[in-house]
Amino acid sequence: MIFRRSCDVERQDQYIIEFDETVLNEEWMQSFKEVYYNFNTLSEHAEHIAQFRARNGTQFIEGYGVPLENGKAPSWANKEDINEAINIIDGDTRLDIYSY
Repeated sequence: MIFRRSCDVERQDQYIIEFDETVLNEEWMQSFKEVYYNFNTLSEHAEHIAQFRARNGTQFIEGYGVPLENGKAPSWANKEDINEAINIIDGDTRLDIYSY
């Protein structure tokens, strides 16, 4: 006998993304656009980083390196990969599971 249940999972993560605008300035943004994505605002970068974090967890992010986490460098990261100009502050996470 096989038991089967269909489950939908909804997850909502909240992150605050902080940027050091003296480092991630217009010149940096132009250089970034030439290689990676055509983002015009730091808000677009924040949305991309938050989405990456929600999908992939804590990792190196292509084009950004390894952001700080709650103001600290992750212990697993290589020092040369850490980007101190980006800080991800973890907020609330909500997980709802529906089965039918």
